[in-house]
Amino acid sequence: MRVAGSALFIAIAVSACSAVPPRDAEREVAFTCTNGESISVRFLPASSKAVLVRGGQSVELSQQPSGSGFVYSNGPNTIRGKGLDLTVEIGRMVPIQCKAR
Repeated sequence: MRVAGSALFIAIAVSACSAVPPRDAEREVAFTCTNGESISVRFLPASSKAVLVRGGQSVELSQQPSGSGFVYSNGPNTIRGKGLDLTVEIGRMVPIQCKAR
């Protein structure tokens, strides 16, 4: 019986490891913002890019150095985030605060 229990433990451990996505896997995260908007960000770690999708428009942003969390920008458009929080900065508009769904 002990061998069967060990085999089951190994099978569970291996399947759990295979469920973890690769570190450079693309992922899309949906956000709800305090102004009522719903936006999404598609993170593309292999190319150090992110795509902000807002109001049907897609904007590609490049990863920037960050002391904590993440920052992506193309100059006038910037997203900053940490944990579930995201701040969207578009030109001189007031920053938009969002939270992952």
